[in-house]
Amino acid sequence: MNQDPIIRSAARWFWWIAGLSLVNAAMFISGSETNFVLGLAMTTLASAFYAAKPALAIAGIAITVGFYFFMGLHAQRGKLWAFFVGLAVYAVDTAIYVMFEDWMSVGFHALALFFIFRGVMRVRELARLPATTPDVSPDANTNAV
Repeated sequence: MNQDPIIRSAARWFWWIAGLSLVNAAMFISGSETNFVLGLAMTTLASAFYAAKPALAIAGIAITVGFYFFMGLHAQRGKLWAFFVGLAVYAVDTAIYVMFEDWMSVGFHALALFFIFRGVMRVRELARLPATTPDVSPDANTNAV
């Protein structure tokens, strides 16, 4: 697991997205009209489109939430592919909100995209750094007086 705080923070955005989308879906299915703006348009559409077939709605939601959890897990390990795939799918989700002119959700999606992209930049930055090895020569532990 990557211990860099910027990478961890960026990757955890995927988990927040997954978690809040799951809560949004549960509230929608239960009849609530309240939702989190950071949640996914995809899960909202699955809930609405399959309202008459709850098993299909739940399956679509589970797949979507599972996808973001999986991306977060691998992104936290510093895998660039997970950041890029997650960003691409989240950008599509942002476009859905743009189509519906839900500007509050678009704004929060843009914020999440920014912070996730910071993780991409940090992974690339760390990859460019030369590998460092500790100095274990006999002279390394002597104190010069």
